[in-house]
Amino acid sequence: MTRQPSRRAILTTATAGAMALAAGAAEADTQNPPEPSSGRADRRGRFAGKVVLITGATSGIGQATAYELAREGAKVFFCGRREELGRRHERAIRDFGGEAGFMRADVTREADVRAFVAECVRRHGRIDIAFNNAGIESPKAAPLHEQTLEDYELVWRTNAGGTFLAMKYELPHMLRQGAGIIVNTASISAEVGFATISPYNASKHAVASLTKVAALEYAARNIRVNALAPGAVDTPMLRRAAEAFGTTYEEIAQDYPIRRIVQPQEMARVVMWLASDDATAVIGTDIDASGGYLTG
Repeated sequence: MTRQPSRRAILTTATAGAMALAAGAAEADTQNPPEPSSGRADRRGRFAGKVVLITGATSGIGQATAYELAREGAKVFFCGRREELGRRHERAIRDFGGEAGFMRADVTREADVRAFVAECVRRHGRIDIAFNNAGIESPKAAPLHEQTLEDYELVWRTNAGGTFLAMKYELPHMLRQGAGIIVNTASISAEVGFATISPYNASKHAVASLTKVAALEYAARNIRVNALAPGAVDTPMLRRAAEAFGTTYEEIAQDYPIRRIVQPQEMARVVMWLASDDATAVIGTDIDASGGYLTG
């Protein structure tokens, strides 16, 4: 199925599930969004003692997930390309009593991914949960024949290649442990076609496919692999895109049955559910976490 996107749809799909490129807060035209959790970390929480590795956690969905898991007692080890921002989040998690470590890594570089995974195991001895979240959007909205090979390869190396490399180096440790959980960030663009963002669309279809293949290959080895499919999520990237296109959150939200922009903390809770003992029979899925976009 292929859809010709409206201006709002270009915004929502070009940024769906992608790692935000800058930090900061802004006024959001949303409808009663849930508040992020607060308070001290619970060292005896749901994920007490679990070692969680996260790629692309210096902002957006990855950041929110790192915070929420740390509040529930997890030992979070995360990466991103921005050293200063990563260190700031590392300190913030420790300030509320959580356990966190940051390492600068670029998921397009195999040596970085290999070193990041190895450092997590060196520090903690294992990887119980991996959230492979790092990604970028298509640099421009244009028909396929106007896209450049350079842009296509950059998006592909980051989104699909980064997910492949992360799983490639996470899985051997999980196999030795005899158990593990992997969650990948896909997108609503992994489920339907959207014109003018072919690099992003292709890369997220690849993430969903890699998830299914890995799920089949490792389910019998006690390793569960799943993905989530976000739509428009309130990140710095979406705010900048809305401003650039001269539209508002209220307009974008009309493309979604939920009629509001989803918050990063909501995505974090989906990841946490997939990584919990409540989802032991869920294998190889790409969960629609868009607020109903894929329903009709």
